Amino acid sequence: MNVLRRVSFSTKVLVSFTLIIALSTGLGYLFISRSVDRAFADFSRRNLRNQGAVSVQLLSDYYARQGSWAGLELLLLRSRLPFPFLLVDQSGTVLVSPDPRRVGERVSSKELAEGLSVEVGGEVVGRLLPEPPLPSQGPLEQRFLRAVTRALFITAWVAAAAGLVLAVLLLRQLTDPLKRLDVAAREIARGDLAKRVAVQSRDELGHLAESFNAMAASLEKAETSKRQMIADVAHELRTPISAVRAGLEGLRDGVLQPAPENFAALHDRVLLTSRLVADLQELALADAGALSLRLEACDLRPILERIRATIGVELEDESVTLVIEVPEDLLPVEADGQRVEQVMLNLLSNASRYTPAGGTIHVSAAREGSQFVRTSVCDTGPGLSSEDLVRVFDRFYRADKARAGGSGGAGLGLSIAKALVEAHGGRIWAENRPAGGACFHFTLRVRAEGGQRAGGTRLGEGRRPAL
Repeated sequence: MNVLRRVSFSTKVLVSFTLIIALSTGLGYLFISRSVDRAFADFSRRNLRNQGAVSVQLLSDYYARQGSWAGLELLLLRSRLPFPFLLVDQSGTVLVSPDPRRVGERVSSKELAEGLSVEVGGEVVGRLLPEPPLPSQGPLEQRFLRAVTRALFITAWVAAAAGLVLAVLLLRQLTDPLKRLDVAAREIARGDLAKRVAVQSRDELGHLAESFNAMAASLEKAETSKRQMIADVAHELRTPISAVRAGLEGLRDGVLQPAPENFAALHDRVLLTSRLVADLQELALADAGALSLRLEACDLRPILERIRATIGVELEDESVTLVIEVPEDLLPVEADGQRVEQVMLNLLSNASRYTPAGGTIHVSAAREGSQFVRTSVCDTGPGLSSEDLVRVFDRFYRADKARAGGSGGAGLGLSIAKALVEAHGGRIWAENRPAGGACFHFTLRVRAEGGQRAGGTRLGEGRRPAL
């Protein structure tokens, strides 16, 4: 078994094909050869029976002319024609035989009963029996059998050779794509994630090549995203840490005075760094399926009112109007209230960042179908570009300068909102308003009537994210 494990796959398949071809060809040769022999023997027996019927008629005529069997044996010897029969009288005594030694021998009553009767004038004057065993083939029959055997032998070798050639071609068609996949897999393992294999067929191997390419593309995209994320994290952390370091060095060197405003500035930088780390931890939990959720019947109206109380004053200071419209008969959703509030705060923070003074942020909620409630946050800012619409929920992605307005965070708020909504089994998307500005929508599942309050759960343990 250890030897077989060390042999290559192509060698194993080739040896298997060779053994199968050799076995099939050998068995086919033996079967056909035996069939030909049986058919020829059956033909000989039928021919012998026909010959016996003719011989019975000739013998009857001879006996009718001579009145006895006298001189028959000499006549047969002079004719030099094969006579593969025994001629016996009624008592079973052999009168004429191809083997002179059997003349005068008595045959059994069973053999006598199986013989052909020779009759003259209605009287049985003898019986004709085949000489057992069958006489050996003559030169013509032997040449025929030799020709058939030679043809079968040549045919068997030709079939085996053709089968082996086809096996090699088939093996090459089978193993060449596998070899290319092996080479590509080794290249990817060494870090060349751009490696791909050519898809040259539409069979299972072609589908395997397509799946391999899709996997390689996914790995390349994931690696690119990881490197970009590491670079973005390093960039985002560098700014506040550098500010804290510069402030501390200034305090140490006496450049900055230990005044409350300087400590407050350093404290703000530390809070910014802590918030960034917390956001990254939140996304890491979402990626690992460990995001904690407590699903229960959740009414959106009190959540939105708390948010109005939290950020309403800040928006008024910025001359931005917040409008909230929620119908009185809106059904509760099955959600974690704190997580929904976090989603709304992130969306409103994004909207307030891009809404100019005198603008309006409009928050609304309504039924969508029979199973979901859709919540929308729309602003009157410059709207989203086509690239923004595709990448707005990507981590560390910031909208174009028209929407940036000279401000912005780390670019994680919308990513966290997306992770939280999908953890609830809903979906989130962005679009531009026809009248200008951007709208962010997300859906949550309606609480089932009579449903029991859900306990704590995690992403991946409860509802699967909607696709």
